Amino acid sequence: MKILIVEDDENKGLQLQQFLVESLAGVAVILEQSLQSALRTVRRERPDMVLLDMTIPNYTPSADETGGQMHIFGGREFLRQMKRFKVRTPVVVVTQFETFGNAPDMKHLKDVDLELAAEHPDIYLGAVYYHAAIHGWKEELLLRVRSALKA
Repeated sequence: MKILIVEDDENKGLQLQQFLVESLAGVAVILEQSLQSALRTVRRERPDMVLLDMTIPNYTPSADETGGQMHIFGGREFLRQMKRFKVRTPVVVVTQFETFGNAPDMKHLKDVDLELAAEHPDIYLGAVYYHAAIHGWKEELLLRVRSALKA
């Protein structure tokens, strides 16, 4: 089983990776940090599942570059591109933000979750609120991963 994690925060990415490896036998994890690198990987590798951050940079940061513009709704763009390329891999959004954007265009996670479910009902499996100090996200994420991999 192969899971792609799309996450630009190094600590969060490592925690997700460690949790998956400890919780699921035989899992292989691919970690990408940007919209563009994740799109290349999902098309090339065809993972069994994607764990997707909502706010991600356009390109992977390097020693000389910042990674370009930060996309507040980069996860939404990733899902739209998956649809465009006819990639039908199940996706769970894992975010540490409860709101996105600034007033008057600010959206709450529950609203973004509902919108993504309506736009991508065949592959979107919902959102999990991640918090490094609170471990409730682990059970919720594991339930979603296991149900997706059974389907």
